[in-house]
Amino acid sequence: MSAELTQISMQEYAQSINAVSGEIIAGPNGDFISFKHADDTKSTLPIGNRSQGMNKPSQLDVLMLPDGGKVATVNQYVGQGVESF
Repeated sequence: MSAELTQISMQEYAQSINAVSGEIIAGPNGDFISFKHADDTKSTLPIGNRSQGMNKPSQLDVLMLPDGGKVATVNQYVGQGVESF
């Protein structure tokens, strides 16, 4: 089973979760994005430590981690190879 990083645009991510808006919130443990969904529910996405301080969610991409986690980032990540053990 291969595990790889996938990076998508914030627009793609927002569409995939049916978000109609997103706002960056500065919290005591770091910034995060608060999304409002079409059905009036909300969800959040953490912003990576080195990507703190952005003004708009569209400045960020979303890194999809092999374990299913997700984090907003300004950095570009490229998988360098996977080994199964």
